[in-house]
Amino acid sequence: MGIVSNYIWEKGVDGGRNPVSLVAQQVGIRGREICLFCICESLQGEWGGYMTERLVDWFHKICLPACGGRRQPGPRELLEGELYDIEREVSDQSRGSYGGLLLIGNGFYIFGKGNIIIRLVNCRYNRPQIKELSFPMSGRIQRGVGLLLHTPLLTEKLEPQEICQILYGEGRWQEGRMDRRLRELWQEGRSRGNTGPVGGIYLQVL
Repeated sequence: MGIVSNYIWEKGVDGGRNPVSLVAQQVGIRGREICLFCICESLQGEWGGYMTERLVDWFHKICLPACGGRRQPGPRELLEGELYDIEREVSDQSRGSYGGLLLIGNGFYIFGKGNIIIRLVNCRYNRPQIKELSFPMSGRIQRGVGLLLHTPLLTEKLEPQEICQILYGEGRWQEGRMDRRLRELWQEGRSRGNTGPVGGIYLQVL
């Protein structure tokens, strides 16, 4: 099983600060894909940047060494404690929204709080379908599915089937095509009046 991913990060039309921070980490260990994807949005302060830095540090210092043995650790049990520590260290007033995915082999853990959206795009059997996922959620991921993590403004004025049609198509497993499809989502939303800053990550399971 392999993972192909790409991301989009764009400022609003006013050119101001984009409050969105992204994490996209992929490493292969013992024939398994170890991936951490996360989107943080903080309208006040630097909470989003702090959280993404903490997650990247945790991924390399804790997660990867834990995945180096023969036993495959559970993604949820591995990450939950770190998320608790990060939230405990930051006051409620400074927190923003976050949503992410930790993938260890075919085991996944979807986590988050706030308004970050995570959608499953099921491309199997040439009958693409899309649905929004709730978090927390854990289980086994299947080949042929895609996951879209994004801030609400990226797709605010698009219907779910429009999103699915843009993401699905020939060459959808190619990183370059994924970049163009994410930009098409953003441009379509912008043409309908979504003028604010956005962030999104799309990944496909091969």
